[in-house]
Amino acid sequence: MAERFTALSMMRDEAPALLEWVAFQEVIGFDRIVVYTNDCRDGTDAMLDRLGQIGAPVLRRDNPVAEGEKPQPMALRAAQKDVAVLDTDWLIALDADEFLSIRTGAGRLPDLVAAVPEGTEGIVVTWRIMGSNGLVDWNPGLVIESYTRGAPDDFRKGWGVKTLFRPFPDMKLGIHRPTVKGAGREPARMEQLAALRWVNGSGRPMTRQFLEGMWRSSAATLGYDLVEMAHFAVKSREAYLLRQVRGNVNAKPDKYDATYFGIFDRNETEREALLAHAGAVRDRIADYLKDPILAGLHRDGLAWHAAQIARLRAEPMHPRRMDKLDHMAGVPYEGLDALLFTQPLGPQGKAIVDRLRRQGMAPAEIARQVAASVSRLEAERDARDFAELEARGPAAGA
Repeated sequence: MAERFTALSMMRDEAPALLEWVAFQEVIGFDRIVVYTNDCRDGTDAMLDRLGQIGAPVLRRDNPVAEGEKPQPMALRAAQKDVAVLDTDWLIALDADEFLSIRTGAGRLPDLVAAVPEGTEGIVVTWRIMGSNGLVDWNPGLVIESYTRGAPDDFRKGWGVKTLFRPFPDMKLGIHRPTVKGAGREPARMEQLAALRWVNGSGRPMTRQFLEGMWRSSAATLGYDLVEMAHFAVKSREAYLLRQVRGNVNAKPDKYDATYFGIFDRNETEREALLAHAGAVRDRIADYLKDPILAGLHRDGLAWHAAQIARLRAEPMHPRRMDKLDHMAGVPYEGLDALLFTQPLGPQGKAIVDRLRRQGMAPAEIARQVAASVSRLEAERDARDFAELEARGPAAGA
């Protein structure tokens, strides 16, 4: 019997690229797509419902967000009890700007599973941050055709992961990877977590250090040979501004600022593997749009976003916002450590940054100090991972 693959997602106002995203998941082999939505204004929820009604493997769930709550954690808690999510052979949490780029066989999920060692229970897929391709205007065309340039392998700021895994007992869902419930309190449960047979994107074993709770690759665990996760974090400059309008799943204020764009607008390498699926994706979208109800919902969604763009363009601050993005897009790759980017820092790190600011230190100098501190911690983690893999023998680090 063929194995079943399920994608779990959380969405709000994703109408322009929704049909492409669903079609792509179908093309590469997902046979169930469960999407939790909240407060959609562009018809994303109605489009998902209609896709399910006309035969696409889509199930939508309402994710009402109470005052002070965050959409993503609420959806994950609900999905934890959702039979449609859990009754599967393989599961992964995907955002609407993430596309699995499978680099083995025909680029489909069964090819990936066949390429990893027998008995593998999870495949840790590292992001490949994709850039704007220099596009400025809002562009509702196919994402995988419009944005074909991305970060080099050594872009460590973009080494976050997503995990395709077999559901297991006592599992606690997470957006990057699952854990075991109570692992932080009970040694036996931590051992259960550490015993999972997970591999990286090249099919090599993950380290205990990662399994115990990491969500980013290290220099020792990074692997792109079989699969990577194309993460279209910014898209065009105007599309990026629309992300500010939409908000984010963790309710972080000002997450999508100009500094974020400058760091994640990466265009250093050609990344065209996803184009192999473009024809099949277009055909699948055309099949969807044969349904007049869905076609109307899609048109309405595009019109809603076009109206948002028109409103942004009419605002007096729009030229200044675009100038900031233009300036940040010009920061060279080797100059990123001079950009002060505090979002990933914990409370202690942010407090240190605030103190240095009050003391009058220039933002670029603070950024370099933060980067140096982070680099030391990363080097220590790398050393531990390399030592563990070396102790396991050649098969682990090959």
